[in-house]
Amino acid sequence: VDGMYYFALRNLGVDFIQAGNLEGGIYELTLAERFAPLDSTAYALRDNARFYISAASFWELDWKLTAEYFAQLNGSGLWDGTMSATERYHIAAMRYADQLYEEGNYCAAYDQYQGALSAGPLDEQSQGRSHQSYLACYPPTATSEPTVVSTDPPPTDPAATEPPPTEETPTTQP
Repeated sequence: VDGMYYFALRNLGVDFIQAGNLEGGIYELTLAERFAPLDSTAYALRDNARFYISAASFWELDWKLTAEYFAQLNGSGLWDGTMSATERYHIAAMRYADQLYEEGNYCAAYDQYQGALSAGPLDEQSQGRSHQSYLACYPPTATSEPTVVSTDPPPTDPAATEPPPTEETPTTQP
């Protein structure tokens, strides 16, 4: 009977988490763990759900931590019923990049914009700021005037190719 409780609670917990009910899934998996240790899939899913909730607690309060935490969950497929981890990372990375841009930290802002771009398209404001950050971080360099290099052999001067005249020194005979 304990095995049946375990599998029922375990499967219910996994289903809840996959449906976006993170807290309910965590609760069901914790109950299942009273009957037997969780398998690696259920254990990882529960830990990721806990981490998602922790990351979401910084939403609109600390964009840096939000972006860092959701970057770790990016692509995990987790969602809370409203937004996926990838969507949250996308938005948090853009808002943190905007914050860095306003502080004048253009290179770090550009890196964050690139991270956000990997998760989805940038909004209009972020797209403009991303371009400006790129130009500030990687300014164009001046180009030098091109030099023409000829591949033809240099013209030959007939006087330069003739051996220099030699003076004949008189030889004395004894």
